[in-house]
Amino acid sequence: MTPESTSPAAAATATSVFKALVLGATTPDQASRPGGEVGAVFASLGALEPPYDPEALCLLFEHSNSLRQNVDAYATNIDGFGHRLDPAIDFDADDADRRVGECIFLERLAARDHGELPPEAELEPTLDEIKERRRELVQLARTERARLASFFEFCSFDHSFVELRRRTRQDLEVTGNAYWEVLRNAAGEVARLVYVPSYTMRLLPLDANPVPVEESVRISPVTLERVTTRQRMRRFLQVQYTQRTFFKAFGDPRFVSRTTGEVFASLDQLRARDAADGPATEILHFAIPSPRSPYGIPRWVGGLLAVMGSRSMEEVNYLYFENKSVPPLALLVSGGKLSEASVPRIERFIEENLKGKNNFHKVLILEAEGASSANDAARARIELRPLTEAQQHDALFQQYDERNIDKVGSAFRLPRLLRGDSRDFNRAVADAQLRFAEDQVFQPERDEFDFIVNRKLLADMGIRFWRFRSQTPVTRDPERMTNMVEKLVRVGVLTPEEGRALASDIFNREFAKLSADWTKRPITLTLAGIQNGVEDLRPKPPSETLIDQAKRLLALREELAAEEERRAAERMHMARDAMRRPEPERVEVPSEEWRTWFQEGGDG
Repeated sequence: MTPESTSPAAAATATSVFKALVLGATTPDQASRPGGEVGAVFASLGALEPPYDPEALCLLFEHSNSLRQNVDAYATNIDGFGHRLDPAIDFDADDADRRVGECIFLERLAARDHGELPPEAELEPTLDEIKERRRELVQLARTERARLASFFEFCSFDHSFVELRRRTRQDLEVTGNAYWEVLRNAAGEVARLVYVPSYTMRLLPLDANPVPVEESVRISPVTLERVTTRQRMRRFLQVQYTQRTFFKAFGDPRFVSRTTGEVFASLDQLRARDAADGPATEILHFAIPSPRSPYGIPRWVGGLLAVMGSRSMEEVNYLYFENKSVPPLALLVSGGKLSEASVPRIERFIEENLKGKNNFHKVLILEAEGASSANDAARARIELRPLTEAQQHDALFQQYDERNIDKVGSAFRLPRLLRGDSRDFNRAVADAQLRFAEDQVFQPERDEFDFIVNRKLLADMGIRFWRFRSQTPVTRDPERMTNMVEKLVRVGVLTPEEGRALASDIFNREFAKLSADWTKRPITLTLAGIQNGVEDLRPKPPSETLIDQAKRLLALREELAAEEERRAAERMHMARDAMRRPEPERVEVPSEEWRTWFQEGGDG
């Protein structure tokens, strides 16, 4: 049949059948939300605008298929293993007296520099001063440790300190910022730490005028000194729903209104303006530094398009099941023509009976009318043709999604094993990846967090004798490390005390101190002494310092000089006694008579 011979009715019918129809193209609701009242409140109160909307970043974190596992790996490996308190001076060590003497020397040196001691004052302590100071410091360190243990156990209201750290790490990695509200008791001491959601917080500009701020500076391992510096401080603003609250920076001594952010000269003036108002509490701000903003920026923001692309890919694959429009097979009728009622039936069948997973195996039937005249020799035929080649057999963009996941993981510098992907790994590769992540990623982050806690929080609390240190996971093979330490101790390379120190570091637990002498010498010498019957394991007096030896020699020299003086005095006294005695009487005896006195036998 040529195009010229086609009837107008047939052309109209063909046009209605073969017209391109877009079915099931309704779009889902948008996930983004326009700026509302909260943003307007922040802007009206003068808050700085962050480079990226924190709430939008939180939504991306919730919807992403790659961010959660990276952030959880950071929170677990950096903050999930607790902490321990390391002593500034180990008073059970052999060099404890020397360290205490150094502390006394440094304290006296600082006092002389400040004019509290005369220039000619002696800086070196005596042995008695060292012993007395050591007894005092041991007692103070014991009390301070109990105070710290109690603080970290009860510093949060409804969760542990580890959970507080994990929430803080999640906020820090998702939005680039994290906040703690620091509460003080009536004495002005730090008493509570409260987690503050980062998406509710904004920074205000730095104040124009600097204010005097007191800070603690360490002048010796166990001594802190308060110094005053002038700094430009910053205030913070939190808006939740319609409530707004102002905060001041940690260590800010000013009286700031928590409802208006206004600064007052005294607490009485603040109360006089509004009796219901109160002083603002302090905020400790954690941030991933950005060179262009006082806000922090998350480390994965460079892979923002990869995160959004993976989300769009997931939506496309999900919508395929809801809007599938290609049937698995078709029943074709040829040798006839379609009726006018077939077209709307086809459209209705596709729209209502093919979409969705419940209609996955329904069949589309096409009807055709047979030949209407004798000239038409064609015979109507029915053909069953599969359409599976036109169907989607697997999810789309799988390689694209895998590359996006790797991009996000590389932004966190995490290997696949720590992101939950354990494909194609043997033990050697897994150990190497864990060591890399521990040395290059997790430990530097722990050190940075420990510095903030020690430098700001514990220093403000006046903690002198202990250092906060985050614990690490046991990434070493315990069996292999046990064999190694055992061999080194057995051959005398390590003493038992050093072996216990290594075991304490490996297994993240503190072992009790042993004061026995055998722990401080190689085990081979100890065994040899026991076998030979040598009893030299009794505690020995502590080793003397150079100053102690010099003082002992001076005392010995004075004793020798006193002894020489005593003996000289005795000799002089004996000589004088001899001179005062009377001269003995002399009797002359003839020699013949003298000889008779010594002759034996006499006359008879």
